[in-house]
Amino acid sequence: MFTQRLLAASDRLATWSIRGGGGLMFLAALSIALDVVLRKVFSVTLGGADELAGYAMAIASTWSFSYVLLKRGNVRVDALYRLLPAPACIALDLLAVVALGGFAVVLAWYGYDVFTTSWSLGARSNSALGAPLWLPQGLWWAGLVQFFLTACVLFLRALALLLARDVAGARALVGARTVAEEAAAEAGYTHRHEGELLEEATP
Repeated sequence: MFTQRLLAASDRLATWSIRGGGGLMFLAALSIALDVVLRKVFSVTLGGADELAGYAMAIASTWSFSYVLLKRGNVRVDALYRLLPAPACIALDLLAVVALGGFAVVLAWYGYDVFTTSWSLGARSNSALGAPLWLPQGLWWAGLVQFFLTACVLFLRALALLLARDVAGARALVGARTVAEEAAAEAGYTHRHEGELLEEATP
């Protein structure tokens, strides 16, 4: 099905995006650590390490939005939600995706204005590094666009599942996590982490 293929493609892209964001954060931490060592030992500095780390954090943040949305890791206020019947819940789930997509549109709209303004003016950072601002802003904006498109794909896929009378599948895709699902996710992470530690400790 077309929407299923779109969702799979979105999931793959989100996975690579979050890996790229993690790589940027690792490089930022490495550059700061190197800068600290050089200052302490040789009294020299790389210059701009903190500025680059700020760009990396902004880019990594927007690149992670789609992954969090697909894995239902975003915060939902569900005190009343859990008391409602299934039809009302799925209606609220769809409304939540639409609202989140609308929010993403606003962010992407104004983000594009920031990006194009920096591009047209040839703006550079007010620092010794003098980095062209359009580059980090463009990468940051790309994450916002991906976030909006992911919300659209989620809505279309959930709607397709509802039309196919698969209410459970739609709720599993866009619904708020249940307490049991939250506990299972945490337990799975804990077990994996413990397994990795045991493997490292095994001679």
